[in-house]
Amino acid sequence: MPEATSILGAFKFSGKTKKGLSVGILESLTANEKAEIDSFGQRSKESVEPLTNYFVGRLQKDFNKGETTLGGMFTAVNRDITNPLMNYLNTSAYSGGIDFKHSWKERTWYVAGVGTFSNVNGDQQALINVQTSSARYFQRPDAMHVSVDSSLTSLSGYGASAKLGRMGQKKLQFETSVTLRSPGLEFNDIGFMQTSDFIHHGTWMGYYIREPFSIFRNFYLNLNYWLTWNFEGKLLSNNYNTNFNAQFKNKWRLNGNLGRQNQSLSTNFLRGGPSFIKPGRINTNINIGTDYSKKVSCNIGAYYGFSDANSSDSHEYWAGINIRPMNALSISIEPDFGTDKSTLQYVQTDSFNGESRYIFAQIDQKTLAFTIRINYTITPDLTIQYYGQPFISSGKYTDYKRITDTHADKYNDRYHTFIGTEISFNEPDGLYEIDENNDGTIDYSISNADFNFRQFRSNLVVRWEYRPGSTVYFVWSQGRTSTDSNGMFDYGNDMKNLFDVQPHNVFLIKLNYWFSL
Repeated sequence: MPEATSILGAFKFSGKTKKGLSVGILESLTANEKAEIDSFGQRSKESVEPLTNYFVGRLQKDFNKGETTLGGMFTAVNRDITNPLMNYLNTSAYSGGIDFKHSWKERTWYVAGVGTFSNVNGDQQALINVQTSSARYFQRPDAMHVSVDSSLTSLSGYGASAKLGRMGQKKLQFETSVTLRSPGLEFNDIGFMQTSDFIHHGTWMGYYIREPFSIFRNFYLNLNYWLTWNFEGKLLSNNYNTNFNAQFKNKWRLNGNLGRQNQSLSTNFLRGGPSFIKPGRINTNINIGTDYSKKVSCNIGAYYGFSDANSSDSHEYWAGINIRPMNALSISIEPDFGTDKSTLQYVQTDSFNGESRYIFAQIDQKTLAFTIRINYTITPDLTIQYYGQPFISSGKYTDYKRITDTHADKYNDRYHTFIGTEISFNEPDGLYEIDENNDGTIDYSISNADFNFRQFRSNLVVRWEYRPGSTVYFVWSQGRTSTDSNGMFDYGNDMKNLFDVQPHNVFLIKLNYWFSL
């Protein structure tokens, strides 16, 4: 099977006219890719990716010297599905919307709004997949306002948002907003949307002191709150936080925040199961950095988060050093290490005696990353940029359990941990075998979820502006990925395994030509 889909052709056009009309168009056509299948010596080819056309169009017009903007956007995906085995894909998907923003009093005050829509079409199986995807989970047994309709061949949705705010150079600034997405809204054929079915309201207020005082060069304090409901009217979450950012007279910086999420109701925690009450959580972080204008500067910071009922605990520590041996060259190295421990991490869903079993476990995860950046300006028209990041993460699962009462008053009463003869480990098959009723018969099994994930990503970009506004890019991109299943974090061994992997290299040239209308 091909590793990637071939692009048969693509076109991009963008620019802005003298009268303030911005235009952006992206059009591409990807190939019908086929896999070669060997069945007892008989070979055939089957389509595994249909011929597909993607289109994105964007218009925006400025009025009153930019104080008012009005825009619109439309996207389309059309697939030519010839293999019935690919009927799980939508045959077409359309989305679009309009947006506006109006400012007054020297752009201190503003009001903005967005309206969106979507429509997807396809076989009944494709629409079942849309309805049961992680963006909506219509199959939830306790959802009263949505359900899976297996006869659908089309699904539509809508969204909107409205904002009112005060910005500019004023000391007191704020924004209040309302955003909603209907349960049927779907952008994922051409965009990215994690969830639908929500109504969100939030307000933030900030106070800026831009003039030096005491030991400070400037100071900023921000307060926020936000709430989320679903279209059934249930309150899902209630959050608030405060954060600050200060620069001292020696140009050092200090910033941090403190936030609280109250007990919340999650409709996706059980991956299609009933809603689950999650304990409240407190998050805080702080970061301090030296004078960035010096040839050598650095920063260091830490994050700490913990949930009520000792349900989870997270730590993260980071640092960075930036070196500028000369004005044309800068080098930065940023290590980051984090740990996360949670008593409830989703593993899988099983069935026992006609009832669903939502299997979770405690996870202990460790993650380490190093980010390296190099920027070198040879001339104002010729630059070299490098980015590289080795990333290592491991997770160990213990204390496997099943959800019993998603709305129990006490957190520990919402699940049952398998103990004694209820659970045994089949080492040759890598399975945890569950005998839920202790009758000596295996009721269901759980795959060992321990993991090690290692990845290296790097990009080397040479940019040459061969004429004003027109550029050519020479790019070398390299990737390495390695996985394992022992769940043990061992930096030296993990790095060795990562760089023993055969790399995947991509070389490309991008040409951009600017012209005036």
